[in-house]
Formats: sequence, structure tokens, C-alpha cells
Amino acid sequence: MTLSFDKKLEKDFISILESPPPIGKKKELIVHEFLENNPELIPTPNLLNHHLHFGVVVSKFPLDTSLETDYVYLTKSSDTWIVTFVELEIPEKKLFTNNKKQVDTSSEFNKAIAQVRSWQVFVEDNKAEVLRRLEPIFHPFVMRRNPVEFNYQLIIGRSEEKNSSPERMRILARLRRETGIDIMTYDTLLNYYRHSERYKKDIISLSKNKMQFKYIHTESTMLFSYVSKDDFILTLEEKEYFRSKGYEIDEWEKGNSLAVNGKYTMENFSKKSKEKSLSDTPDF
Repeated sequence: MTLSFDKKLEKDFISILESPPPIGKKKELIVHEFLENNPELIPTPNLLNHHLHFGVVVSKFPLDTSLETDYVYLTKSSDTWIVTFVELEIPEKKLFTNNKKQVDTSSEFNKAIAQVRSWQVFVEDNKAEVLRRLEPIFHPFVMRRNPVEFNYQLIIGRSEEKNSSPERMRILARLRRETGIDIMTYDTLLNYYRHSERYKKDIISLSKNKMQFKYIHTESTMLFSYVSKDDFILTLEEKEYFRSKGYEIDEWEKGNSLAVNGKYTMENFSKKSKEKSLSDTPDF
């Protein structure tokens, strides 16, 4: 469901970006938590025609024991998958040095680029392992054979700095082309929120080769049509939540796919449809 623009949310996000974190908390975690609690601010710019896969974003997805992304999202068409890995850096980090004689990227920015490039190298060398970790939501199964494209996004700094000179903008454009990394600032996120489609996304995470919800922000999901209880963990509270929305969670827990509208088993839906048809038949 498309959301209307929320001026207060925009103001609150800008305040998070421009304010120091509470004592004892890291700014990066504060920004990350705010985005996950307000996922309409999370941009997903490279979606294919099947939109955001299952309407979810995977939080803190680990490529390896030593490499962790801030989040990952998937999209697909009938013949292609795109998996996008995202790195969040704090908005205060500078993109460029203060050198007035020439335009140089900052050491903080260079380090962030190097981190994402290490992901690229790892994924290139360990594609099968990365896809194995995504298996709980890599459905339909028949489409796992389709080509997979990996994209990378780095969110860092503010746009005012890069927009201060045409040369800085040209350098960033060249870096995007050379590295294959989509470099965005937090103002880019704000612009996506202001001018693109706004919608809630559920936040999930990987735990011991299974996925689980971290935050449920929507009332509708197709997860239970494809993902089994062997691949996805539901808490008691979550089961009750989905039952209250009409999902046949007890059937899903028995191993039955909720193939109709993501809520009902085909067998039960057929029975209900038949019963309704009989009850609607007039007596003569």
C-alpha cells in the first residue's frame, strides 16, 4: 500500500541525522534502528517488475563470519534475480578532504568504499555460499536456476558537501562507474522518500540458517505460500498476530503451503468456496 508523505517523519529523520546520539549509543546504530522502525525511508531503487521480494528487507545479513552488511533486499523478474547489499555509514562522515588545491576523497570515505569492495570480492569468490544463506527466502524454488545479479549500495554523508562543486560530483560519478557501487547520501534517502513510492517493508534477519521477523510493519505477506516452518521461525506472539489477520498458521505449521492469497491452503479454500456456493444457492 502506497503511503502519503509524512512531514513529521521527514522532520524526525532529519533531526536524527543532525543530532548527536544519546550517551553510550553509536550514531550508526541510532540511524539503523530509525530506518528499520520507519522502513518507508529505506530506498529500493533497482526493483524489477516483481517488486520487492516478499516485501522484506534482511537486516544485518552476514556474508561470512567476518563480513556483515547493514541490510540486503531481493527483487526478481521472470528470468532474473537482483540481490542488493547495503552499507550504512554515519551522516557526519566526510566524502572529501578540506584540500583547497585539489579535490581528494577523504580517508573515511575511502575506507567505506574499500569495505564494500571487499564484499564484491567475497561474493565473486563465494557466490554459492552467499546464495545458500539466502535460501530460506530464495523462492520459488524453480527460479533458483535463474541468473543472479549482485548490486552494492553505500549510504554515507550529506549531499551539501558533494554538491559544493561540479568536480566533486564528477569524481563521485566516476567512482560509481569504476567500482560498481551506488554511492548515496542521506539526502538521497530523503529525496526518495519525498518523490518516489512510499511503502512499508517488513524487517527480517538470519539466525542459524533460518529467517525470522525482526519488525512486522505490514498486514499482508506471501511468505507462507513459499517459505516453510523449517526455514522460518515464528514466535508465539507472531503466530497469534497472523492468526488474527486470517492466516491459517496452524496449517502452515503442519507443513502445508498457504497457497491462496498467502493465507489459506488450497484444500481449505476450496472447501469454503464450495460451502459458500451451496449456501448461496436459492431453494425452489
